[in-house]
This record gives sequence, structure tokens and C-alpha cells, in this order.
Amino acid sequence: MFACKNCGGNIIYDIKSKSLVCNKCNSSYAPESVTKENDSVDYDYFETTVFTCPQCGAEIMCEDNEASSFCTYCASSTVLTSRISKEKKPDYIIPFEKTKEECIGEFKKITKKAIFAPSELKDPKVLDKFRAIYVPYWFYEVNQEGIFRVSGAEIHKTADFVTSYYFDVNGYIKGEFEGICRDASYSFSDDLGERIAPFFTEGKKKFYPSYLSGFYADISDVDSIVYEHEAEELANDVAREVVSNASCKGEYKNMKIYLSNDEATKQFNTAVSAKRALFPIWFMSFKNEKKVAYMTVNGQTGKAASDFPISKRKFFIGVLLLTLLFFPLALLTVYLFPKRTAFATLDLALMLSCASYIIYYVQMKILQIKDSGSEDAGRFYQKTKVVYIKNKDKNELLKQYIRQSIIDIVMGVFYVGMILWEVPFILNISSRGKLFSVGAMSGVFRIFLIVGNLILAVIGYIRAGKLKNSSNYYGALLGGILTISVLGIQLINAQSVILSLISSILLCAGAFLTIFDLVLYHNDLATRKPAHLKRRGGDAIAEDINNFNM
Repeated sequence: MFACKNCGGNIIYDIKSKSLVCNKCNSSYAPESVTKENDSVDYDYFETTVFTCPQCGAEIMCEDNEASSFCTYCASSTVLTSRISKEKKPDYIIPFEKTKEECIGEFKKITKKAIFAPSELKDPKVLDKFRAIYVPYWFYEVNQEGIFRVSGAEIHKTADFVTSYYFDVNGYIKGEFEGICRDASYSFSDDLGERIAPFFTEGKKKFYPSYLSGFYADISDVDSIVYEHEAEELANDVAREVVSNASCKGEYKNMKIYLSNDEATKQFNTAVSAKRALFPIWFMSFKNEKKVAYMTVNGQTGKAASDFPISKRKFFIGVLLLTLLFFPLALLTVYLFPKRTAFATLDLALMLSCASYIIYYVQMKILQIKDSGSEDAGRFYQKTKVVYIKNKDKNELLKQYIRQSIIDIVMGVFYVGMILWEVPFILNISSRGKLFSVGAMSGVFRIFLIVGNLILAVIGYIRAGKLKNSSNYYGALLGGILTISVLGIQLINAQSVILSLISSILLCAGAFLTIFDLVLYHNDLATRKPAHLKRRGGDAIAEDINNFNM
């Protein structure tokens, strides 16, 4: 707690005035003018109160005892334990520029677009739980200076020849880069950080502990080495471009410098240093059943991002409304044109089923990547102690994509081939005015399409079974069983009007179960158990929390 020099009251940082204001006498102070006695002695550390949640083990810094009643990360109303601690002092801080009211206003804009998000996220009482948190970031600075000797090439292509010109390029380089920032909090996902970026580092200030008065701050727990290579690669890319442009003279205007990142680091003497910083984020954890979803707003720019869970109630209402809209119309057409409607309905149901399985198949692959956590460098390092480096070699990336997508390519070729094979049939019956008399699809095409859907369902279901951070659901499996039933009906009697209508109902039911399955998996991965459950060290309470697979 920082005390007012005039009346002894509590002074907190006011976002609008950008100064410390006393809550009793309204005296104001510049943040750099207010320090604690212990802070002035130790330049590398500052004294603060660290609160620990007994439910999830999360640790957060705060100067206000209000933090002792509610955990920001697991949304539990509980009494947090506290201790006085000395923490490493950051070099920089970007103070909050957006007030809580402005934050809520920006968040409401994205909730309007998320039509299936839980209605509770529009409740003023829920939105009032947004908290201003300073999240730790690494602020990278890169220096390049020295003599370099590299090779360049220019390639000219004509109809008959390919001519290559090679050059030795020597020179002296001197450059500085700053403002390359990555979050240093294990609990804050890289994905959310990228979606609310950028932070404009021109607004950074020298850190003084008084900036934290009235705010929360997360504790840094990701090593700076995790993102150093990104800062290094960015600087080397710029240096290569600068050297290439400076060397393009005379008739050789398209010369390029070809260097790997490691070679560029040696040639340009690339040196990376990391400084600690705190960036402003409005943060809210929303309980969805037994997990939490995180809502974030950039405290400097107001840019909002969230992994919204899907409300099952809204999903069912949406399906019900669509059913009520189309079912009476379908009954009427069946009554008036029984044979035509039966086959046309079957074709439409089959296309709906096909669309649902393709969506399920594709989304399961995306969820697999999200579930693995490999795209989050901080979490990847915590698990493996290996720095995650993205491969930027285009040829290698293409080979990797082909290896990982061979099944996708085969299924794509299968569906495209079937469509190309079926088009002449549809055009033929259309030219004879019988497009809806027997259905737009041939019987063989229907069977192949059903088989293709089953293959997608099986592969998607296998992928779902490999998800580590989700329960197992069986909607897609039931949908697959219904699809097998339709396949049996088509093989036994494809011309029956009654069986065609039954097949349509089964296919629609299968499509619903499959998409609902996807909703459940999405909710499992859009929400999470608080990341701190896996944290070790600090308060011993965290040791007693049950482990779970991240």
C-alpha cells in the first residue's frame, strides 16, 4: 500500500489522469515520485504482496487487500493466502490507458458477433468481474554490428536458358531493433496474446512499483530463451533485406542474399538481450461448468479477444427454430408430391450429412493442434524444456504439410472425383426436365457419398479419441451408426419412397449428433482448468492440487 504524504490515505493509479490519486483528499502524485523505503535501497527487486489461491495455486501480486477474496484465474470466491515477497523489478511498464467502462464496451462489441456465446457474458454483474492485470512480457532488443562477408545471387530465366550470377558481398553493418515483445506468463496463452496485439512500445515507461497501486500483476514464469530466436530471426530477415537492397546496383537489380538464420547470426554478429516489462490487460475468467474461459482486452488499445464457449441451450434453440421453419414445409411437399419430394429430400439430407462430416473432420484436426499445445511456445517449453522453433523453409514446410495431410488430400481427391463423375448425370436428367422426379443424384453416387462420409466420421472420431484435454463424446459415433443404417437401406431398396424419407430423417439426426459432438469438444478446449494447477514451487498449497494433463 502506498500512503498519501498529506493525509496518510491510500493512493492508487488513476487511468484517466495518469497519476496517483489519494482516495481521501484527492491529492495527486507522479508515479516516479512515490516509492517505498525498501524499494529505494534495492534497485533489482521490489517488495510486494503475493496472494496465492488455495483452489488452483495461482499467484498474483497486488498492493490491495481486496485481492484476498477472489481468484482471477479460477474464478473462485475464496480467501487467498498472502505473503510479503521480493520480486524481480521489471525494466519497463506500459500503463493502462483504457478504463474498465471502455474495456467492457469493447468486449460487448465482440460478444454481439458471438451469437452462440453464453448469455451470462452480457450480464453487467459478470462483466463487472473484469480485472486490470499487468501481464509480464519479455521486451527484446537486438544489436547487429561488424564486418560481414556473404554470397549473393541473381537468377535470370528465359524460354531457353536459366542464367545465374554469383557475387561476394562485403560490408559493415550496424543496426538496432527493439519492441519485439512476447508474453512471459505460462497461464496466458500465446494465441490470446497475439489476438489482442499489438502493444505500442512507444508508450512504455520506466518501471516504478507505484504504477501497480490499485492493480494486479501476474508473476513471470516463462524463460526469456523461449522467444529469443524469434527476435533474432526478425532482425536477421531485416538485415538480409537491407544488404540485398544496398548491393543491387547497375544491371544487377534483383540480387538476393541467401543465408540461413544461424549463418546470418554469425555474419551480422546478431546479439539478443531481453528486458522485463509489464503490459496492461483487462482480464476475466468465466466459469463454464467445471472449467474456465478467459476473456481479455488490451489495456492500451482496447482490442478484445476470447475463446467463447458455445451455449448448448442456444445451440438447441437454433436447431429447434430451423426444424420448426422447414418441417411443416417438408410435410406439405411430401403430401403434394410424395415421390419427387422423397428423393429430393434424401439428396438434401445427404448433402447436409456430407457438410457436417467434412466440418467435423477438419475441425478435429484443428482441435488436435490446439490440444497438443505445440503452437504455444511457452507451454511447449514448460513440458519439454525444448525451445519451439517454427520451420520457415518453404520446401520443408511443403513436404511436412504433405506428410501430415496425405489423408486429407486423398479424401479431397475422392470427393472431387465423385462430383466430376456425377455432373454429367445431373446435367442429363436436368435437360430432360426430370431433375426432381427421381432425385438429382444417381443411386451409385449416393452410396459412394455415404461411404465417404463414414470414412470421414471414423477418422474424425479417432482424432477425437487422441485429445488429451477433453472428455470422450459419442455423438459422431452414433451419427456414423445411423449413416451405416442409411447405407443398408440404399443397398436393399433405393427406390422406396418411405425408406427414402426414413433415410433422410436418419441422416439429419446423424448430422445433428455430429455437430453437437463438435460443440462439446470445442467447449472442452475453449475452456480449461487453470494453468497454475501444474505450477510447482512457491506456496506448498499448489503441491496438493490434483494433477491433470495439459
